[in-house]
Formats: sequence, structure tokens, C-alpha cells
Amino acid sequence: MLLNFSLIIATLGRKKELFDLIDSLRKGDYYTSKIQIIIVDQNEKGFLDKQLLSEYKDLDIKYIHSDTKGLSLNRNIGLKYATGDIICFPDDDCKFYNDTLIEISNILLNPNIDFCMGQIYDRETKKDIIKRWSKKDLKVNRFNSYFINSSITMFIKKNLVLDFDENLGVGAKFGSCEDADFIYRILQNKANGIYTPKIELWHPEPNYQEISLEKVKNYASGFGYFIRKNIDTIKILLFILLIGKKMMQFILNIFKKRFPKGYFKSFFNGLYIGIKEYKLC
Repeated sequence: MLLNFSLIIATLGRKKELFDLIDSLRKGDYYTSKIQIIIVDQNEKGFLDKQLLSEYKDLDIKYIHSDTKGLSLNRNIGLKYATGDIICFPDDDCKFYNDTLIEISNILLNPNIDFCMGQIYDRETKKDIIKRWSKKDLKVNRFNSYFINSSITMFIKKNLVLDFDENLGVGAKFGSCEDADFIYRILQNKANGIYTPKIELWHPEPNYQEISLEKVKNYASGFGYFIRKNIDTIKILLFILLIGKKMMQFILNIFKKRFPKGYFKSFFNGLYIGIKEYKLC
């Protein structure tokens, strides 16, 4: 038995990368008849539509044009059209390996598992991407979910899926933690999930040295908002750990200069804004 997937892709400013993602699904070992691809296009009309629909007539693609930008908002638009057993949210510049969906389907055929999460990994270079991922299977809980989550590696049974908080994520007022908040709320609803390194996807490695101070501020505000939203003991602990980490980085930066000038000021300013302005949303 194979499960049906709905992949919701909110895309902006990328064409080749999006086509590479779709091609990775087409070339994979999973039956494409079991894959629904929902494209929520935030570009100007004509950037994608005719080319996308003409080149992939053999695939089940639902194309939606959106006049409003925002990652979480447009993922929520795509959710309205999802029909699959399993819902996921790949970035428009990631890729699936040939066996990715097979691995996920095998796991989620278990009626006692509501969602699964995996790692972002480059099989060619044999390197973790974005963060150091656990190489052990884990039962996901509200604490460890923050350290092992990425929206592109979350695969959830449809009956458990919630809307994203549209105040969070790229294009929103608070520019991060939409994925952390999403999985945290699913866990609050008593969902049972696992993390396994057997699930692998590819994503380009971000260049953190080129990140602007405005983005640093915006991303930090997302964490502040996430912590302040329905704050509980676990979120307080996450907050304390992050502050400790940043203070250690600040001290080390005095000697090694790994962060650009103004980084820590921007980070803590953004963190304060996220906490302070949560109630205004």
C-alpha cells in the first residue's frame, strides 16, 4: 500500500530551482500518480504559469496564483486544495532523493505515528546542511522539536494538519519560526511523531556570512514571538538556552570575529521586538 502525498510549494523568484524540485519528484522511485503538487505562485503573472503547465502535463499539478506575498499565508492557501493522505511543505529550491517518499510512506503506514521528520543532507558530499542533524531515531516532543525541525522535512497526516501562523515566516512581520510554531501546536494536540535520519532531502547551504543585519533582526523577532505566544515552561527553557548560546558567541566573537559588526545588537533588538509586539498581532 502506498500513501498519497500533497506537496504545497509557495514559490517566489525562482524558476529553475522549482523545476529542478519537480523533476526530482518525477525521477524518483515513488509513483507520480500518488503525488499532488500544489504550486502557490507569488510572482508576477506570466513568470511561471504557461511554462509550468505546459512542461508538466503528466503530473497532478494544481497551480494557484497569489497576489499577496508571505510564506505562511500562501502555504495556508495551498492547504485548502490538498487531498493527499500526507501533507508536506517543500521549499521551492529543495530536492527529494529517489527514495525519500518511499521511506516516509513506510513510516506513516503505521497507524500509531501521526507525523515524521527527517534531515537535510547532501549525499554527494556526505554533509549535513543548515544544522547538525541527529543520527539517531527520536520520539518528537515539544522541547526537542525546536532543534530538529525544518518545514521542508515535516510530513504530517492530513487529519492532524493545522494552518500556519501568518504572523511568522518569510514575508511576514516576524520572519522565522513558522515551522517551530507549527509543529509545537501539533504536539500540543497530542500528535505522536518521530524523527529519523533515514528521511533525507537536499537544500542549498545558506551563506550566513552574507545575511543582512535587517534579516538577523527579523529572524530573531520570529523567535521572540514564538516564545511569547502561549508561553510555557518549555518555551522559557528554550529562551534561556538561546540567550546562553548568544552570550557565549558574543564572548568568543571578541577574539575570533566570526560575526559581522552590529550582529548581536540586531539580534537582541529583534528578539525584544518579537516579545514586545506579540500582543499587537
